[in-house]
Amino acid sequence: MTEASPRTVSVTLADGCRLLADHYPWSGPDTTGRSRGTVLLRTPYGRARHRAQAASWNRAGFDVVVQDVRGRYGSEGEWRPYRSEGDDGAATVRCLASQGMLRGRVLLAGASYDAHCALEAARTLELGDPGEAVPGRSEPAVAVVAMVPALGLFETAHDPQGRPRLRDRIGWWHQHGFARESGPPLPDDELDRLCDQARRHGVLSVVEDGVHGPGATAAWRRLWVASPLDLTARYGSLRTPLLVIGGSRDFFAAETLRLAGAWGQGRTELLWGPWGHRLAADLEPRRQAALRAAGGLLHRIRSWSEAPPDHARTWAFDSRDPGSPDPTGPAWRPVARDELPATPSSSPLHPPQQRARTP
Repeated sequence: MTEASPRTVSVTLADGCRLLADHYPWSGPDTTGRSRGTVLLRTPYGRARHRAQAASWNRAGFDVVVQDVRGRYGSEGEWRPYRSEGDDGAATVRCLASQGMLRGRVLLAGASYDAHCALEAARTLELGDPGEAVPGRSEPAVAVVAMVPALGLFETAHDPQGRPRLRDRIGWWHQHGFARESGPPLPDDELDRLCDQARRHGVLSVVEDGVHGPGATAAWRRLWVASPLDLTARYGSLRTPLLVIGGSRDFFAAETLRLAGAWGQGRTELLWGPWGHRLAADLEPRRQAALRAAGGLLHRIRSWSEAPPDHARTWAFDSRDPGSPDPTGPAWRPVARDELPATPSSSPLHPPQQRARTP
């Protein structure tokens, strides 16, 4: 299949804000002439940077739409992390559906912050104001694929014991949190200095409007005064099918397991592996080979999307001895969730420039 250039599409929200997206229609050979569905990826990291990921989804048989979230890159509005992704995502789905651009089931998908966008859009579509629906048109069938999800302000700013993730949050917000486009990662020595300043003078001291732009200090304060999410209250009544992908070495491992347990009606499948926040890119070569031999994560996602289960299921990847001479042996086995090991990164102060990579 030849990779074509995407078509830029515009979504205008109720407040007049215009969000830009790239549409990658699937055009591969298939006897039915139909795609497997449409993947919607909403991201603050720049839709052009998702071109390779869109191509992977295309090769798996999906149409793909990649959208810049409000206030980032090509999209208008004010960038307020974790503020409006539910409403904006639901409005995007309804707008694209009204234009006939959504073929088959809609997979709201993404890793890290993009997963937050997917989860919140699904919640708003299911629980939001029915008056927001397009008159005369039924809502599209929706499912969620959330990989190593960053769930919310408090959950990203604190580890499971409630300790602040200073280095990560200082790094992420300086690089991605305040401007329309991402900047370069802070050098390690500058991160060291800012972390020391936060410990000595308080975490609010490391951000200034004069340096980071108008509203930066208010946004930074909002991060640190946020309350923990009650995941059961937020997601416990949902019937939208959910596929969660988490890793024992991801610093959001505990939060991922909590999400899988809290999502409503038991329509949750969990895929678990020995990776960190970068998914397969974190595996050593032998385990990467085993994952490729098993078809990769996209093979599991595609199979799941064709028939999401009506009950909870959990699968663990490659729990065998990594020195096994047979990397192509059985790679997945069903497990109970309480059997899963969760040993996040050796320190919550992980390098902020390493975002999740989708296989």
